[in-house]
Amino acid sequence: MRPGLFPFTAAVVLACCGTTAGAGNPSRPSGYVSEVLENGLAVSILPDPTSPIVATQVWYHVGSAHEEAGSRGLAHLFEHLMFGETKHRPKEEYSRFHTRHGGDENAFTTTDETVYVSEIGPESHSRVLAMEADRMVSLVLKEENLENEKKIVTEELRVRTENDPYSRVLVAAQKALLGKHPYAYDPSGSKKDVAAATVASCRRFYEAYYHPNRAHLVIVGPVDAEATLDEVRRLFGPIPAGGQEPPEIPPLHTWTYPEEIDLSEDLPPVETAILGFPLPPPDSEDADALDVLAQMLAGGSVDLFREEHVRVRHRAIEAGTEFLDLRRGGGIVFYAVSLPYRRKTTAFADMMETREELSRLRWLTDERLESARRAVLRQELGDLIFSADRADAVGRARWWLGDDGRAFDRAERIRAVTREQVAAAYGRYVGSRRPIRLYVRPEKVPLLVRLFGWLYPLGSR
Repeated sequence: MRPGLFPFTAAVVLACCGTTAGAGNPSRPSGYVSEVLENGLAVSILPDPTSPIVATQVWYHVGSAHEEAGSRGLAHLFEHLMFGETKHRPKEEYSRFHTRHGGDENAFTTTDETVYVSEIGPESHSRVLAMEADRMVSLVLKEENLENEKKIVTEELRVRTENDPYSRVLVAAQKALLGKHPYAYDPSGSKKDVAAATVASCRRFYEAYYHPNRAHLVIVGPVDAEATLDEVRRLFGPIPAGGQEPPEIPPLHTWTYPEEIDLSEDLPPVETAILGFPLPPPDSEDADALDVLAQMLAGGSVDLFREEHVRVRHRAIEAGTEFLDLRRGGGIVFYAVSLPYRRKTTAFADMMETREELSRLRWLTDERLESARRAVLRQELGDLIFSADRADAVGRARWWLGDDGRAFDRAERIRAVTREQVAAAYGRYVGSRRPIRLYVRPEKVPLLVRLFGWLYPLGSR
């Protein structure tokens, strides 16, 4: 499967453009190589002789947020087309090669990027690089293949969004809350726009965004870094730079939102009140404190908002905290679920009271801070086991944070987070902010639930 993921610019170039990095830089592992070729292709190679496989990822810095009106879903559609025929190779050779050699291949499209991933034995890696270079410049777009992929993408959209009421309400909320922001549209796109895609429109997309200066090649595994870099230069170096700069995406925490949105959907007979607090991009100075804050609020077995709202104050049948993380920002979301007898104003008033209780920061103790830091570090260390996870961290650090070296110093940064920083981050983005309010009602409510639902809290205490 090559799913379009829901959620949430210019390519970032290292200051050491055209040079090799690793030795002498304490934040980067020994042997690590980072270079930007003359045509703009960023290359990162992390040799790991302990790994049995080589993970290769090509990050194209274009996602659904860069689509124009009338082309919603084109980035996801094109992700599928990239596995088609090239001028030098037949359709599906990339996938069949991985199958024959015991490898695995996939791809995904988000709001911010389209990433092609490969995991394969080191003896077969050189061929993968050749195929990646080939489809970067020599993809053949044909009507027959396009029509087939349009059917596949449309079916994915039908199964994952149209036939799922929760996905439908999320997509509707995304559009209602974000308005004209580029993140307002889900990567799965629109059936109408996907159906309207033509060979010509797909070729324009390819020519606009699929160029070396819009991409980052990441390689992690049992490879000789310098020899692999020479191979990359030979294969990718002749490909000319080109394309166009995608439009800059405004950060979420400075966007203007409606104060309140009401939605209805074919959901179970409960009503959901949501308080949303936008967060800055992950390259902000508060990012590490916000990571620790997320772990403290809801990263473990205890969700603080749920504990206070449901278990202590008995103001909902369910509640909790969710986090959204995208390249140009994110969000903290508190939600509370009630039976339909409760008024919307009461639900929001109760949630605000719980927010105020959390804002007293009684939960922000040294012991809980240390526990949260350890939990984040445990996750970080777990990501070091698999080559694909390490490659993903390098690709994300360069595109999201502006420096691939940030993939290697996160543990140090998390250890340095203090109580004062977490408290300041909470106050800045949650405690002192007026939240965005979203209320979701079911389209149909059974009469008995509407008449006698108020009895539920009496029996649940």
